[in-house]
Amino acid sequence: MKALRFAVPLLAAILAACASWRWSGGPAADEAPKRGPAPVEVSAVPAKPRPAVPPTPKERYDTALFYSDMGPDTVDVSAYPAQQRYDYAVFARACSRCHTLARAVNAPLVGRGWWEFYMLGMRVRGRREGRPFGKEETESILNFLEYDSRVRKVERAHDFDVLTDELKGRFAESVSARLSSLQKSNPRPLTPEKP
Repeated sequence: MKALRFAVPLLAAILAACASWRWSGGPAADEAPKRGPAPVEVSAVPAKPRPAVPPTPKERYDTALFYSDMGPDTVDVSAYPAQQRYDYAVFARACSRCHTLARAVNAPLVGRGWWEFYMLGMRVRGRREGRPFGKEETESILNFLEYDSRVRKVERAHDFDVLTDELKGRFAESVSARLSSLQKSNPRPLTPEKP
């Protein structure tokens, strides 16, 4: 009880001190100068242009399974190291056997672990279809995907985000058009029939 007698006044003093403290460090509300609208700052640096997104081939609007299928299916590797250019050739040859290269080139995956997980499924599929990936081929593909992801998707994240947003919009339009076409081809409502 004795401790409580000292704690209550101490707590009141702390609260009073906190109430009078100005967290912003600026003048108190009654001391604040009257201000008009904030001045607009004009930059002499031109705005960064949005990167151009190449058009999607017409046939992909009807066949795309993912938004990444709507994007470009090549990578300009001319500035990449020689080993990465070689790995790109292996990637292009092997991965184009089953799907468009756009799916991997524009995929949001960036870490090697994600690519290894994705490649595991591709290796199983390739083995099942009689076109297995060899160990060296898999390593080259993974090395290219890891390097390319770092260069295009991480270091130039803004440009990749612009591309991704555009591809998602195109894919949404494509899906909407496909659904509309299906609905027009089957005018009957899709409701359960009454017994």
